[in-house]
Amino acid sequence: MPELKLHLGAFDHIVPGWINTDVTPHLRVARVPGLAWLLRRLGIMGEQRYEQHCRGVFRQMRRLDVSRRFPWPDGSVAAAYCSHLLEHLYPEEAERCVAEVARVLRPGGVFRIAVPDLDAIVRAYDAAEPERFLDAIFEGRHRHDKNRHHWHYNEALLRALLTRAGFASVRRCEYRKGSAPDVEALDTRPESLFVEGVR
Repeated sequence: MPELKLHLGAFDHIVPGWINTDVTPHLRVARVPGLAWLLRRLGIMGEQRYEQHCRGVFRQMRRLDVSRRFPWPDGSVAAAYCSHLLEHLYPEEAERCVAEVARVLRPGGVFRIAVPDLDAIVRAYDAAEPERFLDAIFEGRHRHDKNRHHWHYNEALLRALLTRAGFASVRRCEYRKGSAPDVEALDTRPESLFVEGVR
């Protein structure tokens, strides 16, 4: 029986061998035959998203609200991964998400997290161009709340978050390097802060 590996907040980045999850409305669109075509014809859906629907990208995903209890039993998951997800959650939602990952991970299981690096964002602040900084912090130009940033993390904050959830060890990693399986396929944003927690 294959090991369970959870890819949280995958959106359109399908990694074979992982349960790729998200809450994107495209998951609902994918369930209705012809709806993607209609939305494209009406100008509501762009060409890139329509092409992804044609390839069946969103039919390969599972809906999972990471702020709620996960539908897997304690200790049943070998590894978990999320990239640029936690900053879109309110702090209490992120706490619940990380606690759920800790619950479903087996002993020795790895949780790899990629987030925008708060320290790098702050270092890049330029008083002559404050809007760039604000965009990086808030993503406030997005119309939907779920696409905005609600919190940010540096290494110290991620260490504390994972430690509170019961992870035995936490370490900072480099892009596409670490103990999580398939890290070369999972990591796509080299500018990120990468941290792994071992259960």
